[in-house]
Amino acid sequence: MTRQQGVRLATLLSVVILAFFAFGFWMSKPQQAEPMQWRAAYEDSLWTPLQRQQLTLGDASAALGHGTLWMISSEGKPLLVSRYTLESDGLSWRAQAVLKLTDQQRDSLVQAQAWEPGLPDQPINSSVADALKDQPVLRLSLIPSEPLALSDIQGTIGNPDLRLPVSEGEEAWVYPKIGAVVAVGEEQAHSIMFGLRDDLSGD
Repeated sequence: MTRQQGVRLATLLSVVILAFFAFGFWMSKPQQAEPMQWRAAYEDSLWTPLQRQQLTLGDASAALGHGTLWMISSEGKPLLVSRYTLESDGLSWRAQAVLKLTDQQRDSLVQAQAWEPGLPDQPINSSVADALKDQPVLRLSLIPSEPLALSDIQGTIGNPDLRLPVSEGEEAWVYPKIGAVVAVGEEQAHSIMFGLRDDLSGD
């Protein structure tokens, strides 16, 4: 081997080694997940009008398909919710919209359902949905059939502005600008709620 051949071989080996380390560095970097499809798919029909407090039960049903009404107990108080199912990103999702009712509407439903705190969730006749189609939606939650990787959340709605500890190993990731809260536990996301605002206590 001539000296010139030796220099070429050494140069080639250096390039190969540098390329190997560069590849290893690239592999070690966390890869940015692609945005989940449900965010863009429902941006105009759900998330934007909800943030503007303009989403109604009829709008939600038009976007998500047929839903079912339920009277549920939340901290000892009655809530009227509409539940849906959807398919996105290779997962099945449960969606739940919480409706805003007047005191008179709530009292009427409580009486009709003989509702009491602590009762199991009660289905509401579908005819009620037609009568309440113009009722505002306060908030809408998405629950995936399997917990999500945190990278999926970050790739879809970014990093949270606040991370609030809830209990040991559990956090609430808060996104005030888009009015969203993500329930995080064991380094996975379990649900996403849209509709966060200062007057949530008014439902």
